[in-house]
Amino acid sequence: MVFAGGHPHEEMPGFYAAAQVFAMPCRTRRAGMEVEGLGIVFLEAAAAGLPVVVGDSGGAPDTVRDGETGFVVDGRDVGVLADRLTLLLDDAELARDMGRKGRAWVRGEWGWDRAHGHLTSLLGVG
Repeated sequence: MVFAGGHPHEEMPGFYAAAQVFAMPCRTRRAGMEVEGLGIVFLEAAAAGLPVVVGDSGGAPDTVRDGETGFVVDGRDVGVLADRLTLLLDDAELARDMGRKGRAWVRGEWGWDRAHGHLTSLLGVG
């Protein structure tokens, strides 16, 4: 496990390439006043081909297809978090499969062209 701290964006591909799993078990705090937003970092990790484990706070669950591209967990439940991480670290085939599916999902659903299409549809323009 590596807690790398802050790094410039251009260094991130190296960290993703060295990883087997990306986990950030975010959680809602301060009576719901502090939550994780969408969390681009989850999408970046999935785009790099990593299975992703996210907490069930804010927009983080929207970045994972639970059980398909990674797992959504209660960020406060250390036991469940440990179980999911152990599963992915012990089952390389499952981790690779989730990583492949995550990469394909991000490319297909989260790209700028797709976002542009959604936005123009919502606004009724284009």
